[in-house]
Amino acid sequence: MAIGGIGAGTGGGISLPLELLDGAIKTGQGAAGGSSAAPVEDGKAASFASVLKGKLSDLNAQQVDAGKASEDMATGRVDDVAQTMLRIEQANVSLQMATQVRNKVIEAYQEILRMQM
Repeated sequence: MAIGGIGAGTGGGISLPLELLDGAIKTGQGAAGGSSAAPVEDGKAASFASVLKGKLSDLNAQQVDAGKASEDMATGRVDDVAQTMLRIEQANVSLQMATQVRNKVIEAYQEILRMQM
C-alpha cells in the first residue's frame, strides 16, 4: 500500500495530497512564532505542519520501499526473503503507528469540542 500520490507504477494505493500541508505550513509560520517544545531545524523551531509533513513523507518512503522489495522478490531480482519481510513489516508497523497517532489526535480534538466555554 502506498500513500502520497504514488500508484501509477506500484499498482495503486491511498492518495494523500501532501500539497495541502504546504498551505498549513505557510499559515502556521505567522502564528505563535516558535515554542520551546518544537523540534529545531537549522536553528529555527519547526512548525507542527512541517514536522507532520516530514513524518508522512518518511512513511510514504517506507511504503514505497516495501512495495519495491515485494515486487523485487516476486520477480526474482532478490532472493533474501528475510530482508524483504523485514522491510515490509517495518512499513506495516510504521503505518499502524501513524494510524494510532491519528486516532489519538482525533480523540483529543473531539474532547476539546466537548469542553464547556
